[in-house]
Amino acid sequence: METIPLTILIVLFSVYLGIFLAKLSPQLIPKNFCLSNEECEWRIVNCCPENAGAKWECVNKRNFIEPECPELIICPQVISPKPEQGCICENNKCVPR
Repeated sequence: METIPLTILIVLFSVYLGIFLAKLSPQLIPKNFCLSNEECEWRIVNCCPENAGAKWECVNKRNFIEPECPELIICPQVISPKPEQGCICENNKCVPR
């Protein structure tokens, strides 16, 4: 009889711990963490197009989160093509090279 409350307590604690770790895990893995060059690529991070001030970053394409762009955005009127230099995985981080 005494094992039932203990079992319930262990199950509830395990569920709580699982939820806590799931919320914490994105913070534990660096944003640009990578294992191979195929995971890295150039992405626009400021909502502006290439022909009007795009800001490019070398990121891990699997965990990249597209920016939430407002309906009206003012972009500098300068051409910002995708960088020609590579975007590679070096020391487990996506970096320009």
